[in-house]
Order: sequence, then structure tokens, then C-alpha cells
Amino acid sequence: MRSVKNRNPPIVRKLKTLFRRLIKAGTAELKDEEAIARVVMVNKLSLAFGGVILIIAPVMLWFLNGMPSIFIAISAEFVINCSVIYLNHRRRYKAASLVLYFLQCMAIVYFGFLLGKLLQLQFTIVFLLSIIYLIFKEDLLRRIAFISALVVLALLEASYYFHDTESVIPISTNTAYVIHLLVVLAVLYIIVVVSKPYVRSNDINAELKRANDFKRVFVYQVIHEMRTPLNAIFGVAQLLKKEIRLNDELKPVEPLTDQLLAASNNARNIINDVMDMAQIESGQTEQVSENVFWLKLFFAHAIEMNKVVARSRHMQLRLSIEHMPEIIVGDSLKLIQVTTNLLANAIKYGEKGSVVLLKITGYKKTWSISVINDGPGIAPEKLAVIFDPFVTDKRKYTEGTGLGLYIVKNKVEAMGGTVGVESLPGKQTVFTATLPLLEGREEDIPAEERQPEVSDLQDVNVFIAEDNELNALLLSRLLKQIGCNVSVAHNGLELLQLAEKDTPDVVILDYHMDVMDGEETLRYLKNDPQLREIPVIVATGDAFLDSREALEAAGADAFIEKPIDHRRLLQLLQKHLHRNNEELQE
Repeated sequence: MRSVKNRNPPIVRKLKTLFRRLIKAGTAELKDEEAIARVVMVNKLSLAFGGVILIIAPVMLWFLNGMPSIFIAISAEFVINCSVIYLNHRRRYKAASLVLYFLQCMAIVYFGFLLGKLLQLQFTIVFLLSIIYLIFKEDLLRRIAFISALVVLALLEASYYFHDTESVIPISTNTAYVIHLLVVLAVLYIIVVVSKPYVRSNDINAELKRANDFKRVFVYQVIHEMRTPLNAIFGVAQLLKKEIRLNDELKPVEPLTDQLLAASNNARNIINDVMDMAQIESGQTEQVSENVFWLKLFFAHAIEMNKVVARSRHMQLRLSIEHMPEIIVGDSLKLIQVTTNLLANAIKYGEKGSVVLLKITGYKKTWSISVINDGPGIAPEKLAVIFDPFVTDKRKYTEGTGLGLYIVKNKVEAMGGTVGVESLPGKQTVFTATLPLLEGREEDIPAEERQPEVSDLQDVNVFIAEDNELNALLLSRLLKQIGCNVSVAHNGLELLQLAEKDTPDVVILDYHMDVMDGEETLRYLKNDPQLREIPVIVATGDAFLDSREALEAAGADAFIEKPIDHRRLLQLLQKHLHRNNEELQE
């Protein structure tokens, strides 16, 4: 059976192939999609003008009795128009666009002057203005083209004003009408040629938007599902680490536990980077908050968070602080993300057994976070694109998404700073984020952070609502180890039933649960006069910003992301229990 694709005659297939080659002339070596689109548009316009000339020229010559001046003008226009594609082929892109545009300007002036008011070519100025932004990218060329279109209009109007006759050459009204109609049809045809790809592009953009929305929901749901098992893995690793500290007989398995913790931390960082990337792609602007905190304690905590990962590669982390105030003001969440990503990058690509230095330095009105590691360095060709997304160095023992440094750049710039890198092959690599420095005061630090932490959580009644049995078991075991009285419910309704029998001191609430979810449970708790003052910490892997806002509106006191960091959870418990006790005393 003969293929449908080969039914066209050979001459038709050859013409189609030639047409495609002419349209794409000069685009072979271009990489930028926008530049390719402009060259293709210029080539299409050149072909469209050439086709129009071939159709209109014989008609005009017929009605004008083959006037030599008209024939020469049309022939010259056709030849110069053909040179546009040749110029693009020779990669003279600006010259091609200028020749195309100004050729039309001169043709409009010439034929408008020759044929006079009967032709009424003023409407073609609209066409000239419409193609300016399609074929020129530089603002200067656009301004020149715009002024040129206005000059053409002024010349046409001057010609019509100063000539008493209808045209320089004698033509009948019927002839002028036919020529005018042909010109209108030609311009309409060229407008269709110009607008067709943009109409299609608009349709495609609508489809892409829908696909992007589906992708966004898919990414968020997958991340939420990943966080549930990761929470269990991370929880087990933290409990094992705690057991090892209490039992010397378990010391031989400590290296394995460190590897498990390092892998969990790495997976958590990847998930957070993917979420940040999704927010950037969706166009959400970074909201910058201001926190007042102790500088040394903050970065010592950052070092502590990454020690397990460093230990897995036999590396040491050191902290150096110079010329800095003890208390500063900044977005603590973004700063910890920037520092963690830079440290993780330095650990991943540094030499095993080496030292990674986290250096904090003040310079009058600015301060910098520098992360320095010894290693093979970064190739010069990669330095220029190192902060672009998905740029990574795939080595035998390293892997990553290539998003970490891109996220760092976005967060640093959101805080009004800059980030850069210096690398010497085979020696050191230094990443430096420079930020505005704002000194804080001790009295501005939140009261609960200035007060000494409570020594334990003995006999604190903690109610947990968690539908995942393993996560509930691990969380319950951690809290019981530190002296809490723990009650576990599998959904919000069970939690409310438990609260009717015994009043909790604090509630740890999962968001997504059957029967009654976290948001609905929160509203019941906050509307009950006897329960509304109880702190509620929402533990969730949900990445949707709308979900967070809905939970805040329902009355959530704090959030902790899954996988749950035990240290962070204990800090939240101490903070909100301490605050609650103060309020009760008042």
C-alpha cells in the first residue's frame, strides 16, 4: 500500500523543501530561540513581499501600458527584496532587517507620489508600525524605524497636498481602484503571514499554561507523597543516633547511622530546592522577612546541621567571624537556606578529609557569607553559568539536581545582595554572598529566645493527630523519651474526642487526614473556649502556599515541615509552651 506522505508530486515536494530552506536561511548556527524567530519572520516577510510583487506587477504593468519607469521600479524592488534572504544566509541579520523595512518605506513613498490620492497608501503606515517589534530587537533600531514610518506618512501627506492632480501619471479612476484593491489585498495577506504564527503561539501558550498547572500540581503532590516515607526514614535515623549516645554497645553502627542521616538530609535539601524552583517558575516573588538574632548562635547552628554530612566524607567544618556585631537583622529562613546550600555544595565537591571554612565578615554597611573548600576547582567555562539552573558536575561520587546555587542566587538577590564565585584549579573554591548589614538590638530579640530554654518537657501532655502509623509511632517514641505524656489520634475527630476527656498542653497536628483533616480540626479547637489557647503545631509535607495561608487563617501557631527535624520540633515545643505559660500567669 502506497504511503500517504508520498502522494504529492515530486515537483511539489521539491518546492516545499525549497520553501522551508529559504524560511530557515541563516538560522543553522543560532542557539537563541528568540533570534531564530526574528530571522524566520524576516525571511517569511521577504518571501511574502516577493510573491506579492510577482502577482501585482503584471496587473499594474497591464493597466499602465507597461510604463518603463514602473517596470524598472518593480524589478529593482524585487531584486533588493530577494537580497534580504541572502543577507540572512550570510548572517548579516541587522542588515537584512533594515533592507526589508526601508525597502517598503521607499516603495510606499515612490508609488504614493507616482499614483497620488487615488491609491491612498496612508493605511500601509499601520503595517510598517506593526512589524517594527517583530523584526528589530534593539531599542535604537526600533526608534529609528518608528520615526521613519512617521516620515513616510508626512511625505505622503505633503505629496497629496501639493499636487493638484490625482496622480503624477495619468490613470483612470477604475485603474486606480483596481490597483488600490490589489494593494489592500496584498497588505491583508502579509498581515495574515505575520499574525498566523503568533495566533498559533497564543493557542500553544494556553495549552502550555494548562500543562504547566498540571505539572505544578503533580510536582507538589509527588513531593508531599515523598515526604511521608522520608519523614519515617529521617525519624528512625534520629532516634538511632539518640540510642547510640545512650548505649556504648551500639557505637559500631554509628557510621551507618551517620550515612543514613546524611542521605536523609540530602534528600530533604533536594525536595526543598525543587519546591523553590517550582515557586520561581510560577512567578511567585520572594517575600523577605526581618528577624533579629544572635549571629554566632545562628551560624553555629548552621554548622551543626551539616556536621553529619561532612562527617560522612571525613571532612571538618569551621566557623570564622570577623568585624561583625553580635546581633543582626535579616531573613533567618533565607539565610539558613543560603548557608546550607553553600555548605552542602562545598562538602559535595571538596576533597575528602579536608576542611570547609564558613567565614562571616563585616565591611561597614555590608557583610558577607563565604564558604571556602579545597578541591579540584571549577572549570573556567562553567564559572559563567554556575548559578544557572541544572548546572552540575557529574562525577563518580557526586550527584545533584543543579538547583542549589540557582536557589542561592535568587534568595540572595531577594535580600538585596549579590553572590559570586572564585575558583583556582586544584586549590580553593570560594563562594561569597554579600548582603546589606543591619545591626540589631538585644531588646528586639523575641522574649522566648532571650529566656533560657526549659531543661526538659517532663509530664507535658502532647496530643498527636497523625494518620500514618509509622510516623505517629516514631514521633510518640521521641516525645516519651524526653518525658512527655503522649496521646495519639489517627484523625481530627479522634483528637477532639480525646480532648474532651483530657486537656492537652500542646497539639501536633497533621494536615491531610481522613474523616477530619487538619484545617477543620484547627477551626474546632480555636472556636472552643476551653481549647483555643492550646498551642497547635502543624506538621505537614504540603507544599502549597495556599494551604499554609488557610492553616494560618484557621489558627495554626507554628509549622514544621516533614521530614521532621527533632531538634526543631523540641525548640517549637519549648517556645510555645513557655509563651503559653506566661499568658496563663498574666
